[in-house]
Amino acid sequence: MNYKLLMDIALLAGEIMLTSGAETYRVEDTMCRILRISNLERTEAFVTTTGIFATLDDISIDAITLVKRVSIRDTNLNQIYLVNDISRKLCSDEIDLVTAYQELKKIYRKEQYSDILIWIMTVATSASFSIVLGGDWKDCLVSAVNGLFIVFWLVISRKRDMSRFITNMMSSVLIAINTMLYVNLTGNYAHNEIIIAGSIMPMVPGVAITNAIRDTLQGDYMSGGARAMEAFLVAASIAVGIGVGLGIYSYGIGGSL
Repeated sequence: MNYKLLMDIALLAGEIMLTSGAETYRVEDTMCRILRISNLERTEAFVTTTGIFATLDDISIDAITLVKRVSIRDTNLNQIYLVNDISRKLCSDEIDLVTAYQELKKIYRKEQYSDILIWIMTVATSASFSIVLGGDWKDCLVSAVNGLFIVFWLVISRKRDMSRFITNMMSSVLIAINTMLYVNLTGNYAHNEIIIAGSIMPMVPGVAITNAIRDTLQGDYMSGGARAMEAFLVAASIAVGIGVGLGIYSYGIGGSL
């Protein structure tokens, strides 16, 4: 058996799952299942939110250890499913190592959704949640405009390689200012909270919070704590941005109006 290729398969599978938003215990389980088909004495996989470590060792071979740093995290449940499907087929001998590696490479290179579709759905999410939270069609339109601000900063952050904290904060600042301008011009102060709450929904770290709880319940306290901190920082960036935006409006723009 080509143990080096097997390690590459396990590492690539783990990387795809981790960057797609899978829990660390799920990534470790998938990697370990792949490594165990080697039938070697020692097969280990250790995963954190930012890195993957894998080892194959036996008296018959020199130990193989690989490390992969993961700095990008997103949410893509379809890729997690595809990797798990390949893992099951590999472990049941339905496909060989070369085929499994080629399929994983395809998943890794595949662009699931176009940027245009992501931007449209971001705007639609902001607009839709304002309706769900009790707003009217006017609130929906304002939230849609706020969604455009999120898209604008997503584009800027990609070009400038900005941190997620800054991106969320600047988006929230514009959301707060635009919302307060609307309620000031229409007198619809009762719905300002609905508009803001609906507008920020695309940025809310729901998956990070869920994964933090699931990792913690599985005993992965380090990963669970790291994900909880990540979720807290994202939520804090949104809160700070909204606060700054409201402050700018109250003591600057609103005063002049």
